[in-house]
Amino acid sequence: MPVGRRNRVRPFVPEPESRSDSYPKKSMFFVKYILFFMNVLFWFSSCVLLAIGIYAIINKQNLYGKISNLTTDPAVLLVVAGGVMFFITCGGCLGALRENICLLKFYAAMLGLMLLIEITVAVLGYVYQAEVKSQVDDAFRFMILRYRDDPDLQMLIDSVQKELKCCGSKNYKDWNDNIYFNCSSPSVEKCGVPFSCCISDQINIQCGFNMQAATLAEAAEKIYTRGCLKGAEDWLKSNLITMAAVATSLPVIQVIGFYLSRRLAGDIQEIVKNYRN
Repeated sequence: MPVGRRNRVRPFVPEPESRSDSYPKKSMFFVKYILFFMNVLFWFSSCVLLAIGIYAIINKQNLYGKISNLTTDPAVLLVVAGGVMFFITCGGCLGALRENICLLKFYAAMLGLMLLIEITVAVLGYVYQAEVKSQVDDAFRFMILRYRDDPDLQMLIDSVQKELKCCGSKNYKDWNDNIYFNCSSPSVEKCGVPFSCCISDQINIQCGFNMQAATLAEAAEKIYTRGCLKGAEDWLKSNLITMAAVATSLPVIQVIGFYLSRRLAGDIQEIVKNYRN
């Protein structure tokens, strides 16, 4: 060893913090997988809606040449709702699983937009109740016109009338607008109403025959005479707590998803910032 040369003690320099140790919060793991599994559940539900809607459309594709308005077609509505839900939840699933900031921000933005639309619709519906009731009446009357043309629509109307114990939109004589139940129709069902208007639980397709020609007292003995608009109002009043819980649950879920996605995106951005520094 040369004279005058001393051993120098090198100062300890800590190793750079690895990326795996730079997670800003230990709860990030739970936030990530809660968001992921929540979206998987809704993604699966959207697939079911899409499958049912597409199956119904394929089975009645020969009818679409006769249908002038698809906005009241249950199959089309299922496909649209399922498609939108699939698109959004898929972004949430991939964004959480891959920790992709762009997808997480897209998911949060879509949830925020949907929540804003829902609040706007609720406020407008409350302010313009008369106009909403008029639009619902017009839509139901339009569905009455297509009752025999669309099997899905027929099943929907029959289910509504049986469940709400009602007949027609405002009253049972609304069925006179349908060409098969019109009193001047050559059909055997002329001046009648569908079997779903009948009070009896036994399925009898002839129980509604000639009910439009009968007096109100005579008709009330065999069929429901109140309209489905009034039936829906009475049902909502009697199930107000349940409907309020259902109406509140969806925005709450959306707010939770919005919060989790924003938090996860913020944590990932903090990780990237610490890693680069």
